[in-house]
Amino acid sequence: MKKDRTAREEIDKDSIDLLKPIDILALGGKDDPCFGKHHDLMAPECKECGDSEFCAVVKSQGLHQERLDIEGKQRFKDMEEADQETIKKKEQAKEIIAQYKKDGYKRLKTILIVSRKTNLPKDIIKQVYDQN
Repeated sequence: MKKDRTAREEIDKDSIDLLKPIDILALGGKDDPCFGKHHDLMAPECKECGDSEFCAVVKSQGLHQERLDIEGKQRFKDMEEADQETIKKKEQAKEIIAQYKKDGYKRLKTILIVSRKTNLPKDIIKQVYDQN
């Protein structure tokens, strides 16, 4: 992914009017050309900036939101595989629960035993037990 940052040496310094004051209200907002958008600890501008820690926090928040958006739109294969494993363990738990019910075990003892055997949380085992 290519960054939009322009190197300090490539900036045309003659086109910048140094007598024009900096709009402080634009800093940190959507019109700010840098803050929280191009955080790079190796860039000399970021090393000299006094707001580098705040900039890093803003950048991480932006990346977190971007990651959540991507996860919401796409399907991830590793998550589907985990669901398949849980489904298989639930089926196994159903069989074990049916066997212990048939043998006359009480609910709490059955849930504890099945939870240990299948490595599923007790809440899930309780749901499976109540469905049978």
